[in-house]
Amino acid sequence: MYTLDALRSNIARLVSEITEVAIEPAEIVFPPNKEMGDFAYGCFRLAKERKANPAELAKVIASKIKSGDHGVESASAEGPYVNFKLNGPLLVHRVLHEVLENKEKYGSSRLGLGKEVMLEYANLNSHKEFHVGHLRNILYGLSVYRLLDFSGYKTIPVSYINDMGVNVSKCIWLLVRQGSAEIAQIPPKLKKGEKEKPFVPMPADIWSSYVITNMTMDWAKAIIDNVPAKDRTGKYLGNIYAESTKLLDENEDFKKEVSLIQANLEKNNNAWKFLWQETRRWSLQELYHYLQDFGVVLKRQYLESEFTDVSKKVVEKLISDGIAIESDGAIIVDLDAYPDPDIQKQKLGVFMLRKSDGNMLYATKDIPLAEKKLEEYPKMDESLLVVDTRQAHYFKQLFAVLKIMGYNIPLKHLGYEFVTLPEGAMSSRKGTVITLQDFIARAIELAEAQVTLRHKDWNQGKVDHTSWCIAMGGIIFTMLKQDPEKAITFEMDKALAFEGDTGPYVQYSITRLNSILEKAKVEDINSLKGDASFCKEPAEKNLALVIARLPEAYSRAALEYKPSILAHWCLDTASAINAFYRDIPVLDAAPELRDARLRLAAAAKIALQNGLHGLAIPIPDAM
Repeated sequence: MYTLDALRSNIARLVSEITEVAIEPAEIVFPPNKEMGDFAYGCFRLAKERKANPAELAKVIASKIKSGDHGVESASAEGPYVNFKLNGPLLVHRVLHEVLENKEKYGSSRLGLGKEVMLEYANLNSHKEFHVGHLRNILYGLSVYRLLDFSGYKTIPVSYINDMGVNVSKCIWLLVRQGSAEIAQIPPKLKKGEKEKPFVPMPADIWSSYVITNMTMDWAKAIIDNVPAKDRTGKYLGNIYAESTKLLDENEDFKKEVSLIQANLEKNNNAWKFLWQETRRWSLQELYHYLQDFGVVLKRQYLESEFTDVSKKVVEKLISDGIAIESDGAIIVDLDAYPDPDIQKQKLGVFMLRKSDGNMLYATKDIPLAEKKLEEYPKMDESLLVVDTRQAHYFKQLFAVLKIMGYNIPLKHLGYEFVTLPEGAMSSRKGTVITLQDFIARAIELAEAQVTLRHKDWNQGKVDHTSWCIAMGGIIFTMLKQDPEKAITFEMDKALAFEGDTGPYVQYSITRLNSILEKAKVEDINSLKGDASFCKEPAEKNLALVIARLPEAYSRAALEYKPSILAHWCLDTASAINAFYRDIPVLDAAPELRDARLRLAAAAKIALQNGLHGLAIPIPDAM
């Protein structure tokens, strides 16, 4: 049991003894203003049971509490609340002991012990450019993974890549139309007895359509070979995708060609499969690079293409089981007509499995994906899916269909809102995106300008590493400090500022502690025997108190899937560290007090490092 849990339980027991009523530790809360006290007990329930005035009851309870009882320094009544102030030196002593004892495990818990959770995130589409909007999915999912892992869950991180949706067919369609110009038109072979005629090449547009309709492996290889090596990137494919969308909106006939390509991919046509696999490789190589930069580790990566063949059998089974029906050539599940009252009250409408042209949809493959996950990880207790809020209704429909099919593993959609820039919203479809490559490069450039201005004597390697840490800290913290259901307008200059509610502000507070500890030249902090009874300053107590709140912040963030809870704890801790650094002399203090304060600085550093670990934020040695 951590310090605050123990103190909360002690106070609950103390109030229980005074009132002769069982008071639960959960009833001992933090007051809204730290000036009121460190803990508070509201007398509402007790007053109601006794038909007494809660404010008068609070006065009676406060008057019966003596200084020193269960670590309480004093108690006072304020309205219906009893406010408790803790003994500062005792608090510092206990916090120092548990942080320096547990080190990198401080704040962890057994909350999820024995529970296996699958977490699906980093679900990007191939054949599109990776942009700033995708970052929230990656970073939110990564932080939830770390929160759950630190809280004792056995967490299985996976991703699901849409590598065969209509966006893929659109991209390959324009790649072929453009690349067909490089394929030589050869006169047809003469039949026996036929006289040679002047060969008239087809017009470019007709030839492009001819190539799409009659694609061969030789043509497919020629189209790929004609793409320069420097263009074999997600950015190149993203530009093609945006342009293809524009052309398809302007010409309905082109959509038939896209539909033909989609059908050929689903039939595993060799030439089209080659084009798809090669271009997909360009996308995935770029994706893996970004995931590695942010420290993402996946236990399994599922690809939509894995489920193309089995999805057809799934549709057939749903029809034979009477769950799905045909409607105007399409295959649907009418969820409003299903007799389950829980499903009916959600008013989920029609869930489409297959379009009237025979092409499959996401839904067709999400069903066998869920079955595959359960087959490979039969012990999982819950399956979490990190996808933006636009898909909320779709996932309700999918979960309902899986329930009808007998799938009994709890499923939860972790939705998040959009990321926009001051210039406005981004769209891969319209080509109005800021690429991840450009975005990260800009952040590093701005961070490097600050670092070189502050440290003209640093070598380039140290400048590069520190700039990267600051850039990552600024980006990640800005993405995670907001609750996931709130939209983010990302402003680069604000995100990288050293002051305010930013990642660099939090990182900087750790480097300040590094500076103190390095100057003290202490090789082993546990060798210091400073007596915490000397730590009587408000800034010392406040720092110990905020450190003590880390375990609760971690547990709450894990239970609610909200990294923002941990991010705000990091801000509070950074603020307390900076006040400690500003107001409390450490190196110049008397020996025993100096040692105690050095231990407090080391404990604060450990705690904040553990907090930033949950947000996947790197920490520079100096700033």
